[in-house]
Amino acid sequence: MEQDRERPRKLEFEPRLLALFLFIAIPFILVGSLLILSSVKNGVNRTTGDHFAELAAANARYLDSYILMKVTNVSRLAVSPSLVDEVVTANESYTGEEEMIQNRLLEADGEWQLTYGLTPLAIDIVGRESSDFLKKIASFNPAYREILLTDERGALIAATNLTTDYYQADEPWWQKAYGDGWTGTIHVSNVRHDYSAKVHGMDIAVPVRTGEGDDQRVVGVLKALIDVRDVFAVMASVRFGESGRALLLNGPDRSIINRDDPGDVMKDTHPGFVHMLEAQAEGRRHFICQHIDGSTWLAGFARMPEPAPFPEISWYVVVEQSIQEAQASVQIASKYLIWFFGAMVLLVLLFALFMHFKLVKPIREVDLREEMDRLSGAVSGTKAG
Repeated sequence: MEQDRERPRKLEFEPRLLALFLFIAIPFILVGSLLILSSVKNGVNRTTGDHFAELAAANARYLDSYILMKVTNVSRLAVSPSLVDEVVTANESYTGEEEMIQNRLLEADGEWQLTYGLTPLAIDIVGRESSDFLKKIASFNPAYREILLTDERGALIAATNLTTDYYQADEPWWQKAYGDGWTGTIHVSNVRHDYSAKVHGMDIAVPVRTGEGDDQRVVGVLKALIDVRDVFAVMASVRFGESGRALLLNGPDRSIINRDDPGDVMKDTHPGFVHMLEAQAEGRRHFICQHIDGSTWLAGFARMPEPAPFPEISWYVVVEQSIQEAQASVQIASKYLIWFFGAMVLLVLLFALFMHFKLVKPIREVDLREEMDRLSGAVSGTKAG
């Protein structure tokens, strides 16, 4: 018995205490780490998305100013005295019944289209002084790919180059600019491919008027085709990182306007358009979407222009970047959190060992049988006394 009592106690480890510490501490550490990581991700998405939205708004304002400047220039050209006189002279040159006049115009238009503009009338129009004047205007700015002038019946009377047709009154831009002869207004078209100029451009059509004040009457229409390569250049200038870019979207059909390949202009739709509209309805300026290849992108957007002075244009500027690249700082933070989690688990383990040697080990080294014998002897002595 005495030998057993004097036998040295082995160091015993209490696994249940360590398990208890780890069971309590690890979930709190893990949940805390995930909450921190989620908060960081949301903060980065919000901050980066708002930055993209500001960049998109800056480009939208620039494009808005660019189009307004072109509209102003074309409107000034439409009040040029020489052009107005040319239109008035052309209107006064018609003779005969209105039906006969209309038939002659359509007959000339059919011959024009049949010969691709290689008629004496076409050569005469392109060679006029008014056409030379328009050519000089176009030479000052390469963005003007075509300028043409019509009379009040839609017949071509001046042009910088041969057009695909002679009669313009059946064109939407002409009908909007001419109106009923009094209510004509400025028309700015969406981006389209012009077959005569062989470019993607925008039509800016303005009424040519005579008279003063409320007596002003529309006597003709001036139209300029604006090459949109300048617009595409603005979008192309927005490049950051490996994937950061700017896109110009057409609201009505959700198509992407600016593309590197001219054949793809307004052919593909943006996969995040619905998410963008949802964000706009909720008052947010950024959204997250998946592209066709499965990659996830973070984007900021701005409507252009706001409010829209030209109902034909409903554009959105979108600045986007792959979310993996946009959240590079979050990935770094995630690595630090993994190290933090491992360090905290190690700290808990060391603390559990410390508590074991300070609390459990002294208790285990006490010989409970010896203590019980001692207590029993003390109790017996007390009863005997």
